[in-house]
Amino acid sequence: SYDELMTAIVQKEISIVGQEVALRIARSVPGVNIADDGTVTEGSKAKLKILIDVFKELSGGMAVVFAKKAIASLLSGQEDLPDELKS
Repeated sequence: SYDELMTAIVQKEISIVGQEVALRIARSVPGVNIADDGTVTEGSKAKLKILIDVFKELSGGMAVVFAKKAIASLLSGQEDLPDELKS
């Protein structure tokens, strides 16, 4: 689900930039609820795209690399992903 993908990305960013910064940035995505541990609810493809975009503002192209690594084990190949996350 998009919730799981977004959670993996937020938790990866927490491990890289710290909880405070990662959560502040992730919580700037409208309509997404994010718990203090990085768990996301209310995810969607559009919100996933915005999440990637806001993290790209922080760390540029590396945000996409981190995101791809974070979600790799969760993918079945059937997901409709934003272009940046497609291999």
